[in-house]
Amino acid sequence: MAADHFADRLVARIEATRSLLVVGLDPELRQLPPELLDGVEDLAGAAAAAARFCRAVIDGVAGVAPAVKPQSAFFEAFGAAGLHALEEVTAHARAAGLLVVEDSKRGDIGSTMAAYATAALGRLQIGERELPVHDSDAVTLSPYLGPESLQPMLDAADAYGKGLFVLVRTSNPGSARVQGLETPDGRVFEQVAKLIDELGAERRGACGYSNVGAVAGLTYPDDARVLRALMPHTFLLVPGLGAQGGAPDDFPLFVNDDGARRRRRRLARGRRRLENARGRGRCRSDGRRADPRRRARRRERADRRAARAARARRPLALVARAAALARTRRCGAPVAATAPARASAARSSRRAGGGPSRS
Repeated sequence: MAADHFADRLVARIEATRSLLVVGLDPELRQLPPELLDGVEDLAGAAAAAARFCRAVIDGVAGVAPAVKPQSAFFEAFGAAGLHALEEVTAHARAAGLLVVEDSKRGDIGSTMAAYATAALGRLQIGERELPVHDSDAVTLSPYLGPESLQPMLDAADAYGKGLFVLVRTSNPGSARVQGLETPDGRVFEQVAKLIDELGAERRGACGYSNVGAVAGLTYPDDARVLRALMPHTFLLVPGLGAQGGAPDDFPLFVNDDGARRRRRRLARGRRRLENARGRGRCRSDGRRADPRRRARRRERADRRAARAARARRPLALVARAAALARTRRCGAPVAATAPARASAARSSRRAGGGPSRS
């Protein structure tokens, strides 16, 4: 197991940013700001515009969110130039202190999966040198070819301190036709959840969490408690907020009861910090008394974030639109800014004390 464990790094970023937001980067060409497309005439120009847009979003949310999630398909649509743009965006995000979850949902036989693992997480051996390719911090995977298909990714994650998020209960409406099928040992997604817990049992970091996470859609809140019980040491990546119909009030269902109250406070703070990043003013009070020095420090941080957002200008308008799409209500759950307008939140399941349960 690599000393630099993914789960430990994720906990550290959550604590540093006081946020659970994951910012989706889905640079669909027709939704990019028009000024970025001036003079674009070929795939290389389109890929460069997408990369510029994503860099602006990253600059706006650095220090506000612990991670970003580039959807590889939107980059692959630009051809070879798009793959270069994905690597550029990944490097820019990591340099800004963000973890990068490559959303590619890979799943294939062993030899092919080994190549996917090299591209997303590992190193390519060239002579005596080992060179990173995409160098993401984590990748999303499909488990439906069986556990042996995951092994190359597990090996790469262990060797290089990376993480995995395996599809369990996805947010799309048709997922229930496969994932919800009943078997003698429970529904299909429950069997996948048990597999993830089993694979993660010997892959926990110092924080107590595994480097094998799960994707669990916010659109199926009735299954949240089952998933939590089956995967007590697993981070959850929770998509489906906003356009897909997921409700902010359902977020607390995806955490353990003993951490829900702390999570709601942390998620509400994350939403306010995101609003600040898009240039809407200083953070509002969270209801707790603060001494003048703390308020002054908060104002200074807010001013720095507002300045970053002002430099980003037009691209962050789409982030603002995504945030407004899922404005929180009763429980103060977060909005995950996306480009163009998708949302997800990283969740953990640790019980009382430490890490994301404090968040």
